[in-house]
Amino acid sequence: MEKILLVDDDEGLLHFLQRFFTKQGYSVRSCSSGQAALEIIAGEEFDLILLDYKMPGLNGLDTLKEVRRLQVKTPVIIMTAYGTTDTAIEAMRLGAYDYLLKPFDREELQRLAADALEVNSLMKQEVSFPGHACRPAAAVQKTVRIVGNHRRMQEVYKLIGQVADKDVTVLITGESGTGKELVARAIYHHSHRQNKPFMAINCAAIPEMLLESELFGYERGAFTGAERTHIGRFERCRDGTLFFDEIGDMSLATQAKVLRVLQYGEFERLGGKENIRINVRIIAATNKNLEKEVELGRFREDLYWRLKVISIHLPPLRERPEDIPALAEYFVSRFSEEYQTPIRYVSGPAMQKLTSHTWPGNVRELENCMRRAVLLSLGDVILEEHLKLDADPQAGPGARLDQLMASIDKKLEGLMPDILRLSTEKTHANVIDLVEKVLIAKVLEQCGYNQVKAAKLLGISRNTLRHRIKKFHFEASRPAGDSSSS
Repeated sequence: MEKILLVDDDEGLLHFLQRFFTKQGYSVRSCSSGQAALEIIAGEEFDLILLDYKMPGLNGLDTLKEVRRLQVKTPVIIMTAYGTTDTAIEAMRLGAYDYLLKPFDREELQRLAADALEVNSLMKQEVSFPGHACRPAAAVQKTVRIVGNHRRMQEVYKLIGQVADKDVTVLITGESGTGKELVARAIYHHSHRQNKPFMAINCAAIPEMLLESELFGYERGAFTGAERTHIGRFERCRDGTLFFDEIGDMSLATQAKVLRVLQYGEFERLGGKENIRINVRIIAATNKNLEKEVELGRFREDLYWRLKVISIHLPPLRERPEDIPALAEYFVSRFSEEYQTPIRYVSGPAMQKLTSHTWPGNVRELENCMRRAVLLSLGDVILEEHLKLDADPQAGPGARLDQLMASIDKKLEGLMPDILRLSTEKTHANVIDLVEKVLIAKVLEQCGYNQVKAAKLLGISRNTLRHRIKKFHFEASRPAGDSSSS
């Protein structure tokens, strides 16, 4: 249960806030002075602190300075009836998450608290990966792991370790559900900015105008409904790490403003005239082919190269099926602990069902599948009937073929920019020859260089296969002493 501390010398307001947050399922404590708050915080950790600005003794900003020293990452929302732009900016400079004007709008209070609690979770839930130790358990709420021993995942871990503590921009690519945000958080948790804010923003989930105001903030009166100065993510994330999820969906206009921040480290709030300087590390992720988006004019080339200082690509789960058992066991362990169930392992038939699935939703789909299985299992073993798989390959060869063709189509789409760079009169013929050469080589290898079997699998005559072998000079590829082609 998430814990909230309320600090205000108004007993009536404390009573209201205590009831408001308790009804939403939070554990709530309250006190009426800054000094009392510091005494509580010294012995107890909280997920969110709401702090009044004007109190006898230590005021809100002085208390905030001490809070930051005691609980570096806990989001603090300043509450004030004396809201001015100067108050807001000073609060943000000292590390406040945001500020609220009294009297409260309940929806605004609920939204802001929920946002702050999500940020708290992202900052305090450390992400580990093989080869790198986490900090002591007392320093974090909970640890989640990136799991996998596949060669391509080893390359991912190596890159995370190499760039985490360097102040460079990182672009993470891969299909939806491959774990791009986990990689971003792993970079953050192993960087020298780990005690500063980490904020994530989904560019695909927020309309263009709202995205700009959410990133850069706005001045009071900047547009209809702007009743107070709003501090954007860039300012709130001062000295921290800002993660742009699905940056390929960002509009060209917003891209231009983000590029300016990357180039000069400054921006203006909407409706403002003052240049605001910030120091924020950018990590971006996308499931789109940004090179293709650049060619189509939907993504700025200069921003693309600014983002791609370091690029980390996450392979889809279907390309590393040997990692499925380890992932399944990890999720079983994690969810068994979370839901207090006695499940210890996955049965053999159930694991076979998991490893034979192509996982179009990648690790996220596997995670959801295992969560559901843990909840449905009545004993200590997950059985085959506990697993619900969408587009199950066991449903028939048609489903498997559709999934395979979709996978091939996706890979070919990613190769198109390189193919188009050939730009010769014989591009089509060269590509066909290249594909045919690779296909025949792999089939021959799979069939142990038995030409009869290889021709049957390829759907061509043995004479045609012999002609292709001669054309592509495959004779030297046959293992020494092999007579299986006769």
